[in-house]
Amino acid sequence: MAILIEEQFQVEVPVERVWAYLSDPPRVAPCLPGAQLTDIVDDRTYKGQVKVQVGPVVAQYQGTVTVEAMDADSHTATMVGRGTQIGAAGRAEGRMTYTLRPIDGQGTEIAVNAEVNVTGRLAQLGGGMIQSVSKQLFKEFVECVRQQILAEQAASVEASPAAETSAPAQEAPVATAPVAPSP
Repeated sequence: MAILIEEQFQVEVPVERVWAYLSDPPRVAPCLPGAQLTDIVDDRTYKGQVKVQVGPVVAQYQGTVTVEAMDADSHTATMVGRGTQIGAAGRAEGRMTYTLRPIDGQGTEIAVNAEVNVTGRLAQLGGGMIQSVSKQLFKEFVECVRQQILAEQAASVEASPAAETSAPAQEAPVATAPVAPSP
């Protein structure tokens, strides 16, 4: 079952700062609901897990994310993820491309296009339910990214770059979203 996500959002932070943040998967991963990086294979390949709950079904996937393309001049990147469901026969594969565009001199528009293919028990729940949960999880991701970028922007204004440190990784909670029954 294919899930398509096409969304845009804006932050009042210069495009170069947003690019620096989004181009660093270990910094972005904590914003993905239910996701946790478990290993950095190289500068373009990461291993991790994602735990998602859709209605009564909880699925946990283990896999890799690869930065397939990253163009700093056009502020465009493509990432590919593949994972297998832990303890079941399900699989998930996805491709996400994001493009940054400067707006109003100091802001940035982020356009995200993603396609995720899911098999197994989650796929049996139906496209409408999965699409609804995907949209909710994306909203949570956007809000987290926005907060992190704005916090980093504020910290860079208040402190020297040498004073900035990153927080230690924490275990990610299960990604959940309210699900309305299908009509």
